[in-house]
Amino acid sequence: MASFASVPARGLPAKPPDKGSFPLDHFRECSEAKEAYMACLKEHMMQAQTGACRELSAAYLQCRMDAKLMAKQEMDKLGYYPSAEGSTSTPPVPDFDGRSREKRGFVAGTRSDL
Repeated sequence: MASFASVPARGLPAKPPDKGSFPLDHFRECSEAKEAYMACLKEHMMQAQTGACRELSAAYLQCRMDAKLMAKQEMDKLGYYPSAEGSTSTPPVPDFDGRSREKRGFVAGTRSDL
């Protein structure tokens, strides 16, 4: 009886990240921006969508682009949209009350096409 315990399983082939490489900041060119962002996350219990933290994360990414630690891209392509005040904001979210499907008669676990 053969045992397959010693035969290594073939995993999926390695796939590069979607945005390319993200080199480490060996010379600490953006450490101040990173520390400010991390302090904001700690202060707001790791809620990255907090307005102040979003501005700091945008500043950190901009610093990385300026230091050539990542490819230059427009901030709106990274999810940072300019608002009227000049700061970054989240994209508009449609109004959703969470119960609109139930109001139209939707029942979970049933099919409407029968």
